[in-house]
Amino acid sequence: MDAACLRALRRRGHSDATIVAMSPEEAFCEYCAYHGIMNLQPNTLQMLDKLRESPPKQQLAS
Repeated sequence: MDAACLRALRRRGHSDATIVAMSPEEAFCEYCAYHGIMNLQPNTLQMLDKLRESPPKQQLAS
Protein backbone atom coordinates (compact mmCIF):
# COMPACT_ATOMS: atom_id res chain seq x y z
CA MET A 1 0.00 0.00 0.00
CA ASP A 2 1.13 3.52 -0.70
CA ALA A 3 2.87 5.04 2.34
CA ALA A 4 0.74 8.22 2.31
CA CYS A 5 -2.45 6.18 2.24
CA LEU A 6 -1.23 3.95 5.05
CA ARG A 7 -0.37 6.99 7.19
CA ALA A 8 -3.80 8.51 6.59
CA LEU A 9 -5.60 5.30 7.53
CA ARG A 10 -3.54 4.93 10.71
CA ARG A 11 -4.23 8.56 11.62
CA ARG A 12 -7.94 7.84 11.22
CA GLY A 13 -7.52 5.23 13.94
CA HIS A 14 -7.38 2.06 11.88
CA SER A 15 -5.14 -0.75 13.06
CA ASP A 16 -2.88 -2.59 10.65
CA ALA A 17 -5.23 -5.59 10.92
CA THR A 18 -8.27 -3.54 9.86
CA ILE A 19 -6.30 -1.88 7.07
CA VAL A 20 -5.25 -5.25 5.65
CA ALA A 21 -8.90 -6.36 5.71
CA MET A 22 -10.11 -3.31 3.75
CA SER A 23 -11.06 -3.49 0.10
CA PRO A 24 -9.36 -0.94 -2.16
CA GLU A 25 -12.64 0.98 -2.28
CA GLU A 26 -12.89 1.12 1.52
CA ALA A 27 -9.29 2.26 1.83
CA PHE A 28 -9.86 4.94 -0.82
CA CYS A 29 -12.97 6.24 0.94
CA GLU A 30 -11.15 6.36 4.28
CA TYR A 31 -8.20 8.14 2.65
CA CYS A 32 -10.56 10.71 1.16
CA ALA A 33 -12.36 11.16 4.47
CA TYR A 34 -9.01 11.84 6.14
CA HIS A 35 -8.51 14.67 3.65
CA GLY A 36 -12.01 16.07 4.18
CA ILE A 37 -13.76 14.59 1.15
CA MET A 38 -16.92 13.16 2.68
CA ASN A 39 -19.94 11.12 1.61
CA LEU A 40 -18.42 9.31 -1.34
CA GLN A 41 -20.90 6.99 -2.95
CA PRO A 42 -20.20 3.84 -5.00
CA ASN A 43 -21.15 5.76 -8.14
CA THR A 44 -18.27 8.18 -7.44
CA LEU A 45 -15.80 5.31 -7.67
CA GLN A 46 -17.59 3.92 -10.71
CA MET A 47 -17.31 7.27 -12.48
CA LEU A 48 -13.59 7.37 -11.75
CA ASP A 49 -13.25 3.95 -13.40
CA LYS A 50 -15.27 5.12 -16.42
CA LEU A 51 -13.10 8.22 -16.79
CA ARG A 52 -9.96 6.13 -16.64
CA GLU A 53 -11.31 3.77 -19.32
CA SER A 54 -12.37 6.45 -21.79
CA PRO A 55 -9.86 7.34 -24.47
CA PRO A 56 -8.23 10.74 -24.05
CA LYS A 57 -9.61 13.62 -26.08
CA GLN A 58 -12.56 11.65 -27.37
CA GLN A 59 -15.24 13.66 -29.08
CA LEU A 60 -17.96 14.69 -26.66
CA ALA A 61 -21.41 13.23 -27.26
CA SER A 62 -24.31 15.67 -27.44
